[in-house]
Amino acid sequence: MSGSGRGSGGATRTRAYSYDELDEILRGDGRGGWVGISAIDGLIAALVAGPAFVTPDEWLPHIFGGHMPSAVPGEPGRRAAATVLIRYDEVSRTLIERPDAYRPMFMNDAGRVIINDWTIGFMLGVGMRSNAWSRVLLSGARSILMPILVANDIGQKLLPDVSTPEKDRIRTSAHAHIAGSVIALHAFCAPKRAGSKRLTKLRSSRHRN
Repeated sequence: MSGSGRGSGGATRTRAYSYDELDEILRGDGRGGWVGISAIDGLIAALVAGPAFVTPDEWLPHIFGGHMPSAVPGEPGRRAAATVLIRYDEVSRTLIERPDAYRPMFMNDAGRVIINDWTIGFMLGVGMRSNAWSRVLLSGARSILMPILVANDIGQKLLPDVSTPEKDRIRTSAHAHIAGSVIALHAFCAPKRAGSKRLTKLRSSRHRN
């Protein structure tokens, strides 16, 4: 699904890759530290639906080996970043306007759904604002995230009170419930996320002045 336009964070108009093209570029050419589209999509889900606003300047380097991609129009890094920002905007709009239409990007292997990469990206997003997320994880809302947490090694450590058989039971069908988890999380965290975004913009304005 390729396109062009302006993404989050002021990306200028540039021709984007399709998601399949981006995945092949990121995972198929040996670029050290770059991650595939499924992990990126998990990260985006945590950023868009979670309790804290994070600016693209902070989270994009986590995708591109610790560095911001090229700012030169037409360069592969610039096109890759534009594609990522298009997906960020797409997820944001979908969860606001048509939440039931939201679908995560999982990997598939011979008909088997693989969610591990997606959950790794999601937990990366959690770690970027761990203090804000701890309030969610220590509340009753933790149950919203159960399909995600049981499918990730770090996530399982956040479930010390859940038995192994119960985690195994949830994990067998986790892929079918993760979309619902993201939708519910987005609604639950909306007030906290809005407040965080206002505070971030206020701090940015004061810094510029």
